[in-house]
Amino acid sequence: MRAGFDRGDGGACHVSKTVLVRFAQKLGLPGYRELKAMLKLEQPETGANAGEILEEMTGNYHKMLEDFKERDCTALFEKMRRAERILVFGSGYAQARVASEFKRIFLPAGKVIFHIHGNDMVDALADMARGNDLAVIISLSGESEAVIRLAEQVRLKGIPAVSITHMRNNRLAGLCEENLYINSMSLTGLNGGEYEISTPYFILIELLFLKYQLYIQDKQSF
Repeated sequence: MRAGFDRGDGGACHVSKTVLVRFAQKLGLPGYRELKAMLKLEQPETGANAGEILEEMTGNYHKMLEDFKERDCTALFEKMRRAERILVFGSGYAQARVASEFKRIFLPAGKVIFHIHGNDMVDALADMARGNDLAVIISLSGESEAVIRLAEQVRLKGIPAVSITHMRNNRLAGLCEENLYINSMSLTGLNGGEYEISTPYFILIELLFLKYQLYIQDKQSF
């Protein structure tokens, strides 16, 4: 039996929802919701519907919260606990602000944290990295040559690295030992421009900090 979609959910394709989910996964997307969002973003804008945008945004936030809540972060937190320094790199403007926020939030945890941004700083960061460091690389797509070069140099030094990206299937994630993902979206047609929502990055950093504190409390209770 075919799924009963309305036209906005792909009914015009005349295929089941299961087929669409499998197709999305072949594209490197988590599921049908992300495929639907991607197709919407690629369609010509005839005027943004604020209600639909708000619903999609909140849906993305809820999904990210649930995914992170269920995730076992033990291996990641152990690397963070053992690291003498955490080197945080943001590849773009929004990612640089997230790197700065990462430092602000995690400083009370007693870690030495450096946050660096800009593609021209990649080689400098790689040169200063030591074996007892932890590298956190924040990128939207995880495909820029700068972040790939940084991840490769860090890996050659045997330094554990964490990627934070939007797309789940990307080269940066493949080069890092730990991967974190955000559910983000681009808004087009609003005020005649395009805007990449950065809020999910900050939500993820706060969730990471809270969950890390619980991990440390559990370690200290033994």
